[in-house]
Amino acid sequence: MLPRKTARVLLFDGDNRLLLIRMHDPNVGDASGKVLERAYWVTIGGEMEPGEDIAIAARRELLEETGLANPWIGPPVWTTEHVLCVHGKNRLMQETFVLARTDTTGLDRSGWTELERAVIRDMKWWTRADLSQTAELIFPTSLAAHLPALIAGDIPASPLAIAP
Repeated sequence: MLPRKTARVLLFDGDNRLLLIRMHDPNVGDASGKVLERAYWVTIGGEMEPGEDIAIAARRELLEETGLANPWIGPPVWTTEHVLCVHGKNRLMQETFVLARTDTTGLDRSGWTELERAVIRDMKWWTRADLSQTAELIFPTSLAAHLPALIAGDIPASPLAIAP
């Protein structure tokens, strides 16, 4: 199975709100190929390009998806692996989550690719309370459970493996 190394960004603003993207891609499903029926929320991020390290990929994804050129990029804090069916082929998603911060909350969508314009429905800054109370589908599913430690400044010495 072909691995897909992905940089994911946990971008917080000055009020400790987390930026998530709402998307729905009919070409992506679970390991059995079943496409999710409804849109879901995920962190900023995407596939790492050849030669990129996690920090470079995170910075590139932030610029492309938000227009933010100078956020603080911190260390990798979480990892997860899971299988997704992308265009009919199973891929092993190897995701690394990087902590990032910005004081700028205005977002610019002009850097989006044609695919991003087709699958991204919205972007929203979420409070911790909003995340813990929502009925929306959010990935990783364990995101809300792991946020309090990061917000409190408890940064792991090495990335924690979390549930996808």
